Amino acid sequence: MTQSGHQQTYDFKMAENEKLPWKRLTVEAAAIVGSILLAFAIDAWWEERETRYEEQQILQGLKEEFISIHEVLTEHLAQHLQRLQILEKVLLTIQNGPSNDAGLIVEAAVLEMVLPTTSDLGNGTLGALLSSGRIEILMNKTLRARLAAWDGVIGEVWDDQEAHAKMVYEIYVPYFVSEHIPVGATMRLWYDDWSLPSKTIPESPDVIKRLMEDPRFSVLAGVRYGYKKHLTGEFEAAIAAAEAILVEIEKSIS
Repeated sequence: MTQSGHQQTYDFKMAENEKLPWKRLTVEAAAIVGSILLAFAIDAWWEERETRYEEQQILQGLKEEFISIHEVLTEHLAQHLQRLQILEKVLLTIQNGPSNDAGLIVEAAVLEMVLPTTSDLGNGTLGALLSSGRIEILMNKTLRARLAAWDGVIGEVWDDQEAHAKMVYEIYVPYFVSEHIPVGATMRLWYDDWSLPSKTIPESPDVIKRLMEDPRFSVLAGVRYGYKKHLTGEFEAAIAAAEAILVEIEKSIS
């Protein structure tokens, strides 16, 4: 092709380019890009909205669960403190000598020493949240940290209660059996439907005398008392942790 031919082709292409509506094409391209970005933004907004809705549902579940946990632990602590007082009374009675109500005090102590107790809190929203690995859905970092630490806090209570139950079965019950201490009537305080006849401890002066004078009974009651004093602190720590979690939940609920 001659130089003149090349020039004519170039001039033709330039003329065609000048005829293209570049401004309109640019606007349309920008609109397409904008619509794509808007679609992504809407999807992200909707996903975030769904996530936050799910978070609120989880928070409500956690609130109900920890209100229940707080109520159970508070009730169990009150019962625990009553039993602690029973042990304190029997230890003081042993120290100061028999009194008119020594039989009732000893009977209450025997019941406490053969009574294993546990705080069964069930497995609710928190367990499901942790097992699913979705705790990060909660925006409140402090709440996440407290929830992650909860298992360790309540675990201290359960470990102590498990140790107490083991002592009941391995130490206290065998001791009372070996000493022929009647506990049938005492069990009526534990089981409402206990109907088996049995002589009560207050009706057995010889039993009261033997227990009051047996240093092993004093030692066992003292050990039990010491362990329960320690468990008191674990209960209080768990209740305080539950209260702190509820405070953070309230902050997060919209």
